[in-house]
Amino acid sequence: MVDTRTGTSTSPYTAEQEAKAAAILKERREKEAKKKALLEEQAAKKKKIEEDMVREMERLKKEEEEELRVVEAEEEVEEQPLERRRTGQRWESGVVKEDPLEKKITEWVANLSLGEEALMYVPREEQEAAMKEWDAKEDPLKRQTIEDEKRMEWKLRLMRERKRRVDAVSQATRELEEIKQQRAQMEAQADLLGKVQVMARNVDRLAQVQEEQYQFVGSQDIALRSIRLGFRDFARELVMQVGSEVKGRLESTKRYCTGAIEGARLAAPKEEEAHPRREPVKVKFHDSYSGMEEENFDNLEANIKTRDP
Repeated sequence: MVDTRTGTSTSPYTAEQEAKAAAILKERREKEAKKKALLEEQAAKKKKIEEDMVREMERLKKEEEEELRVVEAEEEVEEQPLERRRTGQRWESGVVKEDPLEKKITEWVANLSLGEEALMYVPREEQEAAMKEWDAKEDPLKRQTIEDEKRMEWKLRLMRERKRRVDAVSQATRELEEIKQQRAQMEAQADLLGKVQVMARNVDRLAQVQEEQYQFVGSQDIALRSIRLGFRDFARELVMQVGSEVKGRLESTKRYCTGAIEGARLAAPKEEEAHPRREPVKVKFHDSYSGMEEENFDNLEANIKTRDP
């Protein structure tokens, strides 16, 4: 017995109890060491995965930039013949004005170079908001910069969507290959339950592949419909623009011809009008010298002078 300050006594641990406590403590320390090692291993795996993800993201980014540079190079080659027409400008009173018809054609060509497929992945509200943002900028350089940035973003979105499609096709190919392998396994199975399980997995895989195929076909139909609608709207606007342009040209030509005819008519010399011939005035005066009457008033003075002695 061991006395304590409170006056109570407790019995010390026996050797068996101490050995048991030491074993429990040792086991606990071993568990903690295993847990620590497991955590360190998980942290190392996580770090490795993160590093792999960073490298993969960098690789994808480089691939996207390379593809984007290739697309931009192709667009520059295609747009070089249009550069002379792209300006489409008329000089009037020292102010540069762009032909609306040329502007419309340029916008449609730009949309074609971007691709209606890219616009398909952009919601209509986002397109309208972007256009309002472009129109709100008064500085043409800033407006062009914002427009280029937005179109670049749409192109990147299109490239990601294309990559997703390629990955989906690769995944579908792998799943079909897996289905073939499972079919071989099913043939090797002897029991009916194993065959049924393999068949169920095959059905699930086929359903997923079929759904992805339907989605791909539907997206292609939407893309074709978007291109068709865009071309129809462009054709309608182009016809209206050409009609208004032709009508304006005809009216201006008519006004010019009318003005030229009126000007020529006013500038032509008029025929001289025949002035009435003045008849000599005949007045009878009594000649005081000769006593004769003179009828010609114009010769009166001459007659008087000749008759004067």
